Amino acid sequence: MGQKVNPNGYRYGINKNWQSRWVSLDNKQTAMWLLQDDKIRKYIFKNYKDAQIDHIEIERTQNSIDLFIYCGQTGLILGKENENLKKLSFQIGKIVGRKIKVNINAIRHNNVAWSARVIAREIADAIENRVSFRLAQKMAISKVMRSKALGIKTNVSGRLGGVEMAREEGYSEGVIPMNTIRSDLDYALEEAHTTYGLIGVKVWINRGEIFKKGLNNQIIPPKPTFEQRGGNFKRNNKRGNFNRHNANSQKPKEGAK
Repeated sequence: MGQKVNPNGYRYGINKNWQSRWVSLDNKQTAMWLLQDDKIRKYIFKNYKDAQIDHIEIERTQNSIDLFIYCGQTGLILGKENENLKKLSFQIGKIVGRKIKVNINAIRHNNVAWSARVIAREIADAIENRVSFRLAQKMAISKVMRSKALGIKTNVSGRLGGVEMAREEGYSEGVIPMNTIRSDLDYALEEAHTTYGLIGVKVWINRGEIFKKGLNNQIIPPKPTFEQRGGNFKRNNKRGNFNRHNANSQKPKEGAK
């Protein structure tokens, strides 16, 4: 009870595109390609942390592989005169095989403040640099809300502050609709490596709502909420019911019998 489904996997094929797109010949090749895709992503995320990578899309044929790296700092991927790109192509060739043609495309992400992976990585880096985990989360939330996102939720878990008992703490601001499929909700999990163990960092970012395929993200302002005070708060839906909204209308007028 209380477990949440991964928001990205919940929306793949609906309002999110699959990040690995290919058709294999048999089950053996499927297993091999899945393992290779995982190795490629782990290598790139590990060696290009400062590039602000949002996600990596992989397309394959039997003779070639195309990588689309969406990041905030494309210069760190390409390097001077594409020097880093050549090194990356060489390393990926080791993983997929020398006979496979490797094509790498570094695509600039327009707004990295809306990327859950980038924000989670920033929080994890701050914790590794001995910044307070509370301050790191609040700074990240402030950055995302300034970029006009509809909502953000953060959560850190582990031996926070170096205490012996592991626990978790989090903050949220705005609207985070977990079960609304049409909402463009981004989710990421990162880890901070500290001297007293691993600290898990989770981030959810609400970027708006998508109604039809092919349309750009449409930001819908959140609906007004009602603040409940006490246990008997009711809306004035039925005539004659007494509540604090129509209390004045129920009082008898002066001089009336």
